[in-house]
Amino acid sequence: MKKFIILFTCLFLISSTLYAKYSLTLSEALKCAIANNELINASAKIKEVSKYNLKAARGKHYPNVYVEGSVNKINDSINLNLSDARAAVIGASVATFKASNPTLPQEYIDAFKNSLNKAIPDFNMKFQDDLFYKLSAAVVWPLYTGGKIAANSQARKAELEISELEYSKTLNSTITSVIENYFRAKLAQEARDIRQDYLDDIIQHNDNAQKLFKVGMISKANKLRAEVALAQATREYQQSERDLKLALVVLSNIIGVELEEVNLVTDFKKIDNIREANYYEDIAYSNNLTLKDMQQKKDMLNQKKKATKGTFLPTIAAFGKYEIYKDNLTLFEPEWVAGLNAKLDIFNGGQDYSEYKAYSKQSEVLDLYVQNANKMIDTAVKKYHHEAMSAIEQYESLKSSQDLTEENLNLYKKSFKEGLATSIEVIDAELALEKVRLEQSQALFDFNVAYAKLMDICGNSQLLLDNIIGDNKNVEK
Repeated sequence: MKKFIILFTCLFLISSTLYAKYSLTLSEALKCAIANNELINASAKIKEVSKYNLKAARGKHYPNVYVEGSVNKINDSINLNLSDARAAVIGASVATFKASNPTLPQEYIDAFKNSLNKAIPDFNMKFQDDLFYKLSAAVVWPLYTGGKIAANSQARKAELEISELEYSKTLNSTITSVIENYFRAKLAQEARDIRQDYLDDIIQHNDNAQKLFKVGMISKANKLRAEVALAQATREYQQSERDLKLALVVLSNIIGVELEEVNLVTDFKKIDNIREANYYEDIAYSNNLTLKDMQQKKDMLNQKKKATKGTFLPTIAAFGKYEIYKDNLTLFEPEWVAGLNAKLDIFNGGQDYSEYKAYSKQSEVLDLYVQNANKMIDTAVKKYHHEAMSAIEQYESLKSSQDLTEENLNLYKKSFKEGLATSIEVIDAELALEKVRLEQSQALFDFNVAYAKLMDICGNSQLLLDNIIGDNKNVEK
């Protein structure tokens, strides 16, 4: 149901671009990005693969019951032919009879031989036809494998947790990217609006300058300065339009929705009560998804080491077999058999030992990566915390500057109409106000991006979403 709602929202946004300018919130942009991002969808599929691999590994704890059948053709039937032994038995019997009765005529001896030939059956028996069938049911249950099955199950479990962490990393990265590029487009939109306001003011100033010049209240230089300022303001406004279009193209690619005429309505947020960098360092060391991912990979390697170590021990299994189709059984084949089987590898070229040592070395490599990651996390937390705090300080300092520049601009406008101020002074005041407003927007943008990256490093995207989007009065929890 949730996926349907997200998909419907994205389809609505896509269809809206065909008709009119619409509004897009940051929350809607995130929903579209999550629904359309190929890497997120791929990570979700990998999680499903890992779940099935874990089920398959756990299934090896149970007995394997199967039915086996075959149709067999051999070069010739298998027969037991003891004709020579039969002839020898008859010949020995006749010789003994003749020796016991030396005076008997030959016809009596021949009669005795014929009676033996009739009484003793042929020593020729068929054991197996050249075409025969087999059908049997069997069960094999590993009783002891040196811990290989249990270790493989634990390794698959670690693999599942790794896939879940990879999904979370991809999701967090997408959230951070959307926030950054949404606010980058928002910054471009505000810059366009500020330059629009500046252009409107310059147009009005130019009109006033033309009127005052006609009545001789200002010089031609002042009139020309107003015209130059109008041309420059027009160029800057057109440039801001192009910057906004480019920012929207980038945002469109990230969220998977074509954006043209759109109003980005989510404002920049200023989070109060940002804590010291040490607080975020502790959170990052505990929650950073890259560190957790490395730890799970190390656990998986340890389980693989245990499984490899188990190959040095014997494997014991119980087995049983029952012949369902008995018509082709030979005299030497039983109807059923059951027992225990034990196997111990004596020599396989050192494969198992080398594999065990390889896992040990990989574990050592991961330890080095963890040490490096800790250093990078420490640096990143301090960097983004510093950038966030600097941006807030910049924004706060500009608030008083804005009041001053607005008051200064109003004063020069009134003085210019009375012929007491020059066009240059009015334009400089307009530029000063424009500069302050742009710097304020830039400071808020810098703060939001730095804060988003700080939360990403801390593995705390949920708090990021609550603070940036949620109704929490913009106070960090």
